[in-house]
Amino acid sequence: MAGGLGTRLRPLTNIMPKHVLPVLGKPMIEYVIKSMASAGFEEIILTTGHIYDKIVETVGDATQYGAKAIYSIESKPLGTAGSVKRVEAFLDDTFIVGSGDVLADVNIKELYEFHKKKGAVATMALTKVENPTEYGIVGLDKDGKIVKFKEKPLEYEVFSNLINAGIYVLEPEALDYVPKETMFDFSKNLFPVLLEKGVLYGKPIKGLWRDVGRPEDLIGAHLDMAERKGNIINGKDEGAVIDGYCYLAEGAVLEAGSTIRNSFIYGDSIVKRGSVVENSIVLDGSVVEENSTVKNSIVFWNTFLNPDSVHEYEIITPPGVGE
Repeated sequence: MAGGLGTRLRPLTNIMPKHVLPVLGKPMIEYVIKSMASAGFEEIILTTGHIYDKIVETVGDATQYGAKAIYSIESKPLGTAGSVKRVEAFLDDTFIVGSGDVLADVNIKELYEFHKKKGAVATMALTKVENPTEYGIVGLDKDGKIVKFKEKPLEYEVFSNLINAGIYVLEPEALDYVPKETMFDFSKNLFPVLLEKGVLYGKPIKGLWRDVGRPEDLIGAHLDMAERKGNIINGKDEGAVIDGYCYLAEGAVLEAGSTIRNSFIYGDSIVKRGSVVENSIVLDGSVVEENSTVKNSIVFWNTFLNPDSVHEYEIITPPGVGE
């Protein structure tokens, strides 16, 4: 599923769909596609709409992932389940649904095997979070069957910190309950029906999972993946201080006397002497001028920061962008 608008990440998502924003130099959607391909799922259908050409350009035919891509381009939003219903003709066996707008580097094969063992119609991947009020929460019985489900509960309604991770194993019959060409959601509309019928299961997943809905989540996704992969320094370090988990893309330059700390500098960008970049992302073609400070921020593509400037908790854009 790669059709969301990514409104909380604007203006980044005004020109680039959230699903192909980079995480450690790779499009975010690549991680979930690779997880599917490594589990043996070789036919990948991408349901998309918003700036779909960028998704097609990025994923292509998916042969680089060991898979084959088919695209379903929606002229109007149909919701998560509605978009899958639209490609029902291609789904004649057990299939996986994944969200392209989360960072997911997980063991899908284990989830699939659990689903088949239980004879479930639908199995939901689950993960634990500290604040479950922004997600759908579940209660499981000892057999792994979901016996309770609440979408975005209020604080007093929280009964679990196990949440819906947006990855599902489904049998084709699950789509019998989804109307055609109608806005219909898995969490809000379909899962309550399957819960009532006793055919909805859940399993905590192993691996890295993170919702990437806000700018701070995109920075956090980089940090999570860098913690797994280690520092990647492909650009030119002329004598900078590099501290924590960092990424320097090919073509990027760190001048002597600059400092990057838990930060990610993309291609053809320059961090000049005396500047400090901390807990931040500097996207391609940008220049952090001398003696500038960037903290907990994202520097938009091709953006030039003034010397001696200070930026915190911002998406920093060129003049006229994001206005």
